[in-house]
Amino acid sequence: MSTTEEQIRTLLVEKLRVKPEALASDVTFEDLSFDSLVLIELSLLLEKRFGVRLAEGELTGEHTIAGAAELVELKEAAVR
Repeated sequence: MSTTEEQIRTLLVEKLRVKPEALASDVTFEDLSFDSLVLIELSLLLEKRFGVRLAEGELTGEHTIAGAAELVELKEAAVR
C-alpha cells in the first residue's frame, strides 16, 4: 500500500467517518454509498491535502482507494 493510499484511508476515517474495517482494498466509493456530494467533499479534501486540482467528476463512485491514490499521484507528477 502506498503512502498516498494510507493518507486517503486516514482522511476517509477522520473526516468522512468511514469505519476502518469497511476499507477493504477492492471496495469502491459506490460500495461505501458515497453520493455525488460526498465525492465532491472527498475531492476537496484530496486537493487540500495533496495540493492537486481534481476536475469535477474526475473522482467517481467506481474508484477504489488505490484508484484515487493513483489519480492523485498522477496529478502530483504532472505538477512537478
